[in-house]
Amino acid sequence: MRTRKALAALIVASAVALTACGSDEGDGGGDSTDGPVTTSDLGIEVAGEAGEKPTLTIPDEDPPSDLQVQVLSEGDGEEVGENDVVVANYLGQTWEPRAAEAPAPEDPAATDPAEDPAATEGSAGGATDPSATEDPSATEDPSEAPADAEPYVFDNSYDRGQAAGFSLNQVIPGWKDGLTGQPIGSRVLLSIPPDQGYGAQEGHDLQNDTLVFVVDIIDSIDPTASASGEAVADLPEGMPAVTDGEEGAAPTLDFAGATPPEASDTTVVVTGDGPELGANLVVNMVQASYPDGADVISTWDEGQAPIVLAPEQLAGIPGLAEALTGQTVGTRVVSRISATDNPSPDGGEGTPLVLVIDIIGSF
Repeated sequence: MRTRKALAALIVASAVALTACGSDEGDGGGDSTDGPVTTSDLGIEVAGEAGEKPTLTIPDEDPPSDLQVQVLSEGDGEEVGENDVVVANYLGQTWEPRAAEAPAPEDPAATDPAEDPAATEGSAGGATDPSATEDPSATEDPSEAPADAEPYVFDNSYDRGQAAGFSLNQVIPGWKDGLTGQPIGSRVLLSIPPDQGYGAQEGHDLQNDTLVFVVDIIDSIDPTASASGEAVADLPEGMPAVTDGEEGAAPTLDFAGATPPEASDTTVVVTGDGPELGANLVVNMVQASYPDGADVISTWDEGQAPIVLAPEQLAGIPGLAEALTGQTVGTRVVSRISATDNPSPDGGEGTPLVLVIDIIGSF
């Protein structure tokens, strides 16, 4: 099976990484938080309203040896499916404090599944999505905290002012197990032991740590979803015909009468019937090559997952950003990529491609 990297070859590489967490320039761990204080069954105090950046006070005692999940505030939405793409805000902190100068990991909860085949096997999460960072401190016993140790908030989305979207199949096991089945709108506390975090990732900054997360679940998106809305009439000549697949399956392409494009373009073929698009998109894609639709690869394939795209990454597909202006969730576009815009590895003229892109979510 082809890799995610091949599927998204025309997108900036960072667009492909489905991250449950990303590092911050400043984690804001010392900020004070107004609002109610909830004491969990583990003795962890969580200060702040649901949906706002929390502050954690973790007791000075040994962490639990197994995964602990507690719903601090239960939402009233649908339950998160075990393979869903979850949109959430979160804060992650190690159970044990660290010296103030300890560096934050490059990406604590996710690796790029395009570069780490294990991510498609569910061995990652914030992932195996959210890359390991070489840090000598990872070899130290985290229980031997220095005298000047402080709470170590290694990542949070609240300071970035933007929720994260990630597949539960590309996050550390503690995320997948802890968030599956939770209602949308819930605030969930997770205590994740190393064997369900980064214990298997040699040299990872968090390899030996028990991780504590507060997660505010904003949305959950079915990974098998496809476009929904009204088909557009009078499409340009020479385009391949796109037919919906069976429920939960990829659309199919018919290249009879299709002609390779001289210049790349993107055309809306289904006008979505969902909410307006936000800054970030969750998409399912099919890629096939001219002249006959060979070399088909798809995010609907087993072991794959939808792709989360940030605004600056839409430029990787010619005309995509412009075509999606004013569109809604459920929209389907067809991008025709010229041979010139898909060069071969040696820099010569490559193979023209077609991408069918279904917008299945946005945040």
